[in-house]
Amino acid sequence: MNSLNDIIKHKTRVLFTPKWLQTLTYGTPSSLIKRLIEHHLNHTFKSQINDGELEFLIDKCICIEIKNIPLNLFISLDNSSKKVQVLVLKSNYITQNMTRFDGKLSGSSDSFLQLISGQSDPDTLFFRRQLTIEGDTELCLIFKNWLDTQDPHSSLPKTIYSSLQDYVASAIDNT
Repeated sequence: MNSLNDIIKHKTRVLFTPKWLQTLTYGTPSSLIKRLIEHHLNHTFKSQINDGELEFLIDKCICIEIKNIPLNLFISLDNSSKKVQVLVLKSNYITQNMTRFDGKLSGSSDSFLQLISGQSDPDTLFFRRQLTIEGDTELCLIFKNWLDTQDPHSSLPKTIYSSLQDYVASAIDNT
Protein backbone atom coordinates (compact mmCIF):
# COMPACT_ATOMS: atom_id res chain seq x y z
CA MET A 1 0.00 0.00 0.00
CA ASN A 2 1.30 3.45 -0.87
CA SER A 3 1.76 5.98 1.89
CA LEU A 4 0.27 9.44 1.56
CA ASN A 5 3.77 10.86 1.02
CA ASP A 6 4.39 8.38 -1.84
CA ILE A 7 1.10 9.33 -3.43
CA ILE A 8 1.85 13.04 -3.25
CA LYS A 9 5.50 12.59 -4.28
CA HIS A 10 4.84 10.33 -7.29
CA LYS A 11 1.25 11.33 -8.03
CA THR A 12 0.27 7.67 -7.89
CA ARG A 13 -3.33 6.82 -8.69
CA VAL A 14 -4.83 4.96 -5.81
CA LEU A 15 -7.10 2.09 -6.73
CA PHE A 16 -8.44 -0.39 -4.29
CA THR A 17 -8.26 -4.13 -4.78
CA PRO A 18 -11.77 -5.51 -5.18
CA LYS A 19 -12.94 -7.40 -2.12
CA TRP A 20 -13.88 -10.42 -4.28
CA LEU A 21 -10.27 -10.69 -5.51
CA GLN A 22 -8.86 -10.62 -1.99
CA THR A 23 -11.39 -13.19 -0.78
CA LEU A 24 -10.84 -15.42 -3.80
CA THR A 25 -7.06 -15.31 -3.40
CA TYR A 26 -7.07 -15.98 0.33
CA GLY A 27 -9.76 -18.64 0.19
CA THR A 28 -8.62 -20.65 -2.83
CA PRO A 29 -5.92 -23.29 -2.35
CA SER A 30 -2.63 -22.54 -4.11
CA SER A 31 -2.83 -25.83 -6.00
CA LEU A 32 -6.18 -24.85 -7.55
CA ILE A 33 -4.92 -21.38 -8.50
CA LYS A 34 -1.87 -23.08 -10.08
CA ARG A 35 -4.00 -25.48 -12.15
CA LEU A 36 -6.35 -22.73 -13.34
CA ILE A 37 -3.56 -20.34 -14.31
CA GLU A 38 -1.48 -23.04 -16.02
CA HIS A 39 -4.49 -24.27 -17.98
CA HIS A 40 -5.49 -20.76 -19.02
CA LEU A 41 -1.95 -19.72 -20.04
CA ASN A 42 -1.27 -22.91 -21.99
CA HIS A 43 -4.64 -22.75 -23.74
CA THR A 44 -4.61 -19.01 -24.47
CA PHE A 45 -0.99 -18.79 -25.61
CA LYS A 46 -0.74 -22.16 -27.36
CA SER A 47 0.10 -20.63 -30.74
CA GLN A 48 2.67 -18.23 -29.22
CA ILE A 49 4.30 -21.17 -27.40
CA ASN A 50 4.35 -23.26 -30.59
CA ASP A 51 5.75 -20.31 -32.59
CA GLY A 52 8.61 -19.93 -30.07
CA GLU A 53 7.56 -16.52 -28.75
CA LEU A 54 8.03 -17.71 -25.15
CA GLU A 55 11.39 -19.44 -25.62
CA PHE A 56 12.97 -16.74 -23.46
CA LEU A 57 11.32 -18.53 -20.50
CA ILE A 58 13.04 -21.89 -21.13
CA ASP A 59 15.35 -22.64 -18.17
CA LYS A 60 14.32 -19.27 -16.68
CA CYS A 61 11.81 -18.32 -14.03
CA ILE A 62 9.90 -15.05 -13.81
CA CYS A 63 8.31 -14.14 -10.49
CA ILE A 64 5.23 -11.95 -10.56
CA GLU A 65 4.85 -10.53 -7.08
CA ILE A 66 1.52 -8.98 -6.18
CA LYS A 67 2.56 -7.20 -3.02
CA ASN A 68 -0.70 -6.26 -1.35
CA ILE A 69 -2.47 -9.63 -1.49
CA PRO A 70 0.36 -11.25 -1.13
CA LEU A 71 0.48 -13.57 -4.11
CA ASN A 72 3.55 -14.74 -6.01
CA LEU A 73 3.45 -16.51 -9.36
CA PHE A 74 6.59 -18.18 -10.67
CA ILE A 75 6.31 -18.74 -14.40
CA SER A 76 8.59 -20.79 -16.64
CA LEU A 77 8.40 -22.79 -19.85
CA ASP A 78 9.24 -26.49 -19.85
CA ASN A 79 11.40 -27.19 -22.90
CA SER A 80 10.41 -30.84 -23.32
CA SER A 81 6.63 -30.48 -22.99
CA LYS A 82 6.41 -26.91 -24.36
CA LYS A 83 4.02 -26.05 -21.53
CA VAL A 84 3.98 -23.06 -19.23
CA GLN A 85 4.53 -24.11 -15.63
CA VAL A 86 3.38 -22.05 -12.68
CA LEU A 87 4.22 -22.19 -8.99
CA VAL A 88 1.89 -20.25 -6.69
CA LEU A 89 2.96 -19.02 -3.26
CA LYS A 90 0.92 -16.88 -0.93
CA SER A 91 3.77 -15.59 1.21
CA ASN A 92 6.31 -12.87 0.52
CA TYR A 93 8.60 -14.29 3.21
CA ILE A 94 8.94 -17.60 1.35
CA THR A 95 9.50 -15.78 -1.92
CA GLN A 96 12.29 -13.57 -0.63
CA ASN A 97 14.14 -16.22 1.30
CA MET A 98 13.59 -19.66 -0.19
CA THR A 99 12.60 -19.53 -3.86
CA ARG A 100 14.84 -19.17 -6.91
CA PHE A 101 13.84 -16.89 -9.74
CA ASP A 102 15.76 -15.13 -12.48
CA GLY A 103 13.71 -11.96 -12.66
CA LYS A 104 10.82 -10.43 -10.79
CA LEU A 105 8.03 -8.03 -11.72
CA SER A 106 6.47 -6.49 -8.61
CA GLY A 107 3.48 -4.28 -8.13
CA SER A 108 0.16 -3.96 -6.38
CA SER A 109 -2.89 -5.84 -7.54
CA ASP A 110 -4.23 -2.53 -8.81
CA SER A 111 -1.26 -2.10 -11.14
CA PHE A 112 -1.67 -5.60 -12.52
CA LEU A 113 -5.44 -5.09 -12.90
CA GLN A 114 -4.76 -1.94 -14.95
CA LEU A 115 -2.31 -3.92 -17.07
CA ILE A 116 -4.61 -6.91 -17.56
CA SER A 117 -7.61 -4.74 -18.41
CA GLY A 118 -5.62 -2.80 -20.99
CA GLN A 119 -6.08 0.52 -19.17
CA SER A 120 -2.32 0.97 -18.73
CA ASP A 121 0.71 -0.33 -20.53
CA PRO A 122 3.74 -1.80 -18.69
CA ASP A 123 5.99 1.16 -19.56
CA THR A 124 3.58 3.66 -18.04
CA LEU A 125 3.32 1.59 -14.86
CA PHE A 126 7.10 1.17 -14.76
CA PHE A 127 7.81 4.91 -15.11
CA ARG A 128 5.19 5.70 -12.46
CA ARG A 129 7.01 3.25 -10.17
CA GLN A 130 3.90 1.11 -9.91
CA LEU A 131 5.66 -1.81 -11.57
CA THR A 132 9.23 -2.65 -10.58
CA ILE A 133 11.76 -5.13 -11.92
CA GLU A 134 14.46 -6.99 -10.09
CA GLY A 135 17.08 -9.57 -11.01
CA ASP A 136 17.75 -10.32 -14.68
CA THR A 137 16.71 -6.97 -16.15
CA GLU A 138 16.92 -8.17 -19.75
CA LEU A 139 14.62 -11.13 -19.05
CA CYS A 140 12.14 -8.88 -17.22
CA LEU A 141 12.11 -6.36 -20.07
CA ILE A 142 11.58 -9.11 -22.66
CA PHE A 143 8.68 -10.47 -20.57
CA LYS A 144 7.26 -6.97 -20.01
CA ASN A 145 7.46 -6.21 -23.74
CA TRP A 146 5.85 -9.54 -24.60
CA LEU A 147 3.00 -8.76 -22.16
CA ASP A 148 2.57 -5.39 -23.85
CA THR A 149 1.98 -7.09 -27.22
CA GLN A 150 -0.85 -9.27 -25.88
CA ASP A 151 -4.48 -8.29 -26.40
CA PRO A 152 -6.27 -8.57 -23.05
CA HIS A 153 -9.64 -8.68 -24.79
CA SER A 154 -8.76 -11.92 -26.57
CA SER A 155 -6.72 -13.36 -23.67
CA LEU A 156 -9.47 -13.28 -21.05
CA PRO A 157 -12.99 -14.65 -20.93
CA LYS A 158 -15.44 -11.90 -21.95
CA THR A 159 -17.16 -11.67 -18.56
CA ILE A 160 -13.86 -11.29 -16.69
CA TYR A 161 -12.54 -8.78 -19.21
CA SER A 162 -15.66 -6.60 -19.07
CA SER A 163 -15.73 -6.79 -15.25
CA LEU A 164 -12.10 -5.68 -15.08
CA GLN A 165 -12.74 -2.87 -17.56
CA ASP A 166 -15.70 -1.63 -15.49
CA TYR A 167 -13.81 -1.90 -12.19
CA VAL A 168 -10.69 -0.09 -13.38
CA ALA A 169 -12.67 2.60 -15.22
CA SER A 170 -14.87 3.31 -12.18
CA ALA A 171 -11.88 3.27 -9.83
CA ILE A 172 -10.00 5.74 -12.02
CA ASP A 173 -13.09 7.99 -12.26
CA ASN A 174 -13.38 8.03 -8.45
CA THR A 175 -9.76 9.17 -7.91
